[in-house]
Amino acid sequence: MQVYNTDLHIHSPHSIAVSQSLNLDTMVDTCKQKGLHVLGTGDILQPEWLKYMQHNLQKNSDGSYQYNDIFFILQTEIEDKENIHHVVLFPDFKSVVEAQKKLHSYSKNLFDEWGGRPRVNLTPADLVDIITDLGGMIGPAHAFTPFKAIFRQNQYSNLEDCYQDALKKVSFIELGLSANTNLADRLECLKDISFLSNSDAHSQSPRSLGREFNRIEIDNPSFDEIKSALLRKNSRKIILNVGLHPKLGKYYNMFCYKCRRRIIFKKADKASSSIFSKYRIKPEFVEYYSNDLKSARTDFINTVAKGKMICPACKEKLNKNYKIKLGVSERIEIIASYKKSTHPRHRPPYINAIPLIDIIRSIKNIKSSTSKTVLNAYDKIISQLGPEYEILIDLPTETIKNYNKNIGEIIEAMRNGEISYTPGGGGTYGAIKVDLDV
Repeated sequence: MQVYNTDLHIHSPHSIAVSQSLNLDTMVDTCKQKGLHVLGTGDILQPEWLKYMQHNLQKNSDGSYQYNDIFFILQTEIEDKENIHHVVLFPDFKSVVEAQKKLHSYSKNLFDEWGGRPRVNLTPADLVDIITDLGGMIGPAHAFTPFKAIFRQNQYSNLEDCYQDALKKVSFIELGLSANTNLADRLECLKDISFLSNSDAHSQSPRSLGREFNRIEIDNPSFDEIKSALLRKNSRKIILNVGLHPKLGKYYNMFCYKCRRRIIFKKADKASSSIFSKYRIKPEFVEYYSNDLKSARTDFINTVAKGKMICPACKEKLNKNYKIKLGVSERIEIIASYKKSTHPRHRPPYINAIPLIDIIRSIKNIKSSTSKTVLNAYDKIISQLGPEYEILIDLPTETIKNYNKNIGEIIEAMRNGEISYTPGGGGTYGAIKVDLDV
């Protein structure tokens, strides 16, 4: 068998807020930079995107689809009537067309120009039944994020309540950028299901496409082989999940629904005692202070979970009672079955990765991920040392240090779990903290 790096969830220019320069050629270019072998097509139910893929993808004798040197899985994301998003994988174009026919009467935007991620008036269970009857695979997308996710606040706390009798047909869950295996494996209901770490990319930028991926051991990159890997059959399997450290995700930390300030806790001085009266408002944060951080934070999270915590920044500045919302980490604390992660035997390792572009930005103290200085430095190291995944995961750190001492030291610290983070939340990505010689 062979090993393939796969990212099975992206979008197309027919979804809102997606780069209009994302196409097969730009996707392939980024895949080669990243070291990615298999990619989801994104938005395959959208008619124009479907025609584009039908015209350009070559079908091989093993059933796989290919464009240049990259293989593709026919893929889309669908929103159901409960505002839960699902990743859907199809075996072939025939099943895609059949899905269009079956879903059309339940959807107002399936055939729209901007209907890349269509909404259908179906329950999660009914949607699963339709997709799997066509031979496809389906599972919840970005399962823990505060918006449009199965485990979001005031939504489900387990899979069975959501999918009911259709649960046995659910093939996987997608972790999302603000969760990893350690967080997800605190839920007993997930012990038997495979985890996917996908990018949900909205552009071909290497900061977006392939920022999370799965290393899969299969015979060939066909739908049937990948299905066997996700179901852990015939010795096919996921051997590694790689994704952002959850604190780098946009929704790790709890935040105000309106002003999007993140809520963080700090040790108080001797004069401070109550977490509810001692806080400081900053442009991006509300900092709470307590002498007993653990119990104060727990009490605070429980109050937020009940929908009873008002943002002090909005109260003071706008005289409005906007509520604080749980982030991924706090929501998992509320619904967790275990105090600590309990990994089933089939669960592969998970690498908490930092995108190479973010490492370069931090070293050069540049905020923009599209800076020419940053992108030129990224292209240069790729040309010298190889694809990004090899640099982040496989290449000896001494080799990287010989190229650039600071980059090598950060990657070494990342591999050893020694990086400090400013956690993301409220739609703002987190950041790494570095203290190196520039």
